[in-house]
Amino acid sequence: MVLRLPVFLALLAALLLQGCTSWGPAPERAKREAIIETALGQVGRPYRYGGDSPDGFDCSGLVEYSYAEAGIKVPHNTSALRGSGSHIDLDDARPGDLLFYRFDRSPSSLHVAIYLGHGKMVHAPAHGKQVSVIHTDDNPWPGRFLGAVRVLR
Repeated sequence: MVLRLPVFLALLAALLLQGCTSWGPAPERAKREAIIETALGQVGRPYRYGGDSPDGFDCSGLVEYSYAEAGIKVPHNTSALRGSGSHIDLDDARPGDLLFYRFDRSPSSLHVAIYLGHGKMVHAPAHGKQVSVIHTDDNPWPGRFLGAVRVLR
């Protein structure tokens, strides 16, 4: 299900107004806001392996699309994304930073989400699901967290 415009705008406003100082310097803030606005606009879109458009997204496709809409080119590959920025602590993450998780014990089985702030993230979870906003503490993600990456500087 795709969010209706008033619900989307309310969620976006809440995210933008809360903790404004955590967004970083002013030039960076506009890019972060664009990334978040684009990603939230995809909530309800279907998961599609290899997808990088509103027709369907996989996790790295959602990141690639959201960043591209903000004028930032990033790879459509979770391993490459993980190496595309500075590794940071989750406590230092800002909206628009990337969060990485593992699906299983394999270090090459990666999942990426876009941090929204206040313990929330937006991601394209898996086949049969839709782009969604969840809390970073929602199962099964806490025990699978690998780290956060800041692409924007």
